[in-house]
Amino acid sequence: MTHTSTSPNYQILASLDIGRRQVVLEGYELIQKQVNFAMTLRERITQHPLLNKYFRFLNTGDLIPNEYRSSGIDSYFESEQRWADMETCWKNDEFVVDPSRLTLYIGLTGIDGDTFKHDHLMTQYGIQINKTSCNTVLFMTNIGTTRSAVAYLIEVLVKIARGIDQQHEDQNPNAQQAHKNKIQSLTKQLPPLPHFSRFHPFFRREGTTPEGDIRQAYFMAYNEAQCCYVTLLELKNKINRGEVLVSAMFVIPYPPGFPILVPGQVISREIVLFMEALDTREIHGYKPEQGFKVFTRAALGEEAYLDAEKIIQLHYHPHSATEHEERAIAIAV
Repeated sequence: MTHTSTSPNYQILASLDIGRRQVVLEGYELIQKQVNFAMTLRERITQHPLLNKYFRFLNTGDLIPNEYRSSGIDSYFESEQRWADMETCWKNDEFVVDPSRLTLYIGLTGIDGDTFKHDHLMTQYGIQINKTSCNTVLFMTNIGTTRSAVAYLIEVLVKIARGIDQQHEDQNPNAQQAHKNKIQSLTKQLPPLPHFSRFHPFFRREGTTPEGDIRQAYFMAYNEAQCCYVTLLELKNKINRGEVLVSAMFVIPYPPGFPILVPGQVISREIVLFMEALDTREIHGYKPEQGFKVFTRAALGEEAYLDAEKIIQLHYHPHSATEHEERAIAIAV
């Protein structure tokens, strides 16, 4: 009955009871050890002469803009104040950073986050991490973190840093310049996050919300006859010609982990440039072999897809415009 019943899982219920009991008896001690290990890791990276050459952990001031930190505190932990600043931040700031999570900045290594995660930490040393960005990786401590795990991670980072030093010494001038260019791209030439463009007028008709009817667009996309696929290169060329293309899907790259396109949204040139600059392997809603799923001309009306040159011609020769084209001019204006 324990393994075949459709009732709530007894193993999970028992685990919850044991976990609750552990929190009551040992919770403060376990969390204190966890945070201490996180602070130890930060301290070791900061003080190590080789590691601080390539790595640093981002602090609160790096991760949260000033307008969301009324306390003005850049670092939660200070040797003299200890955790007093943390309590102030929890009370006053709109956003705070969990001190048990450590964001390691790796831009100076010349290695992007995805490569650092897969080719170095996971493949070579068996260290599993979850999230990365183009120039950071995220380490998360927990109540199971041990002193030996912290020591092993520091040892691995030292080996990676030494490997970078050795590789740099063995490189010819052209390879060294290429490495410098890579560092420049990871530290200075970062792709700006694109702003939301706009909803297409088809999804802002009378009776919908001012922001756009995303629900209508979402369910329209289930009808494959109303959608088609365009590759990233085709999309770029079409937008450069002045065509209007409307996303039929949520497109969510990890990182950063939030949609850069939603159903019904017009795809802008800035969004295309951001997609080209991404180095992540995980993009929900986008398949390179198929491309972007967009609504067809018939689904939105032909007037939605007049290019800029056509609109200009019709603007100066309105007598030749059809009824659909007249509406296209009105939309463009």
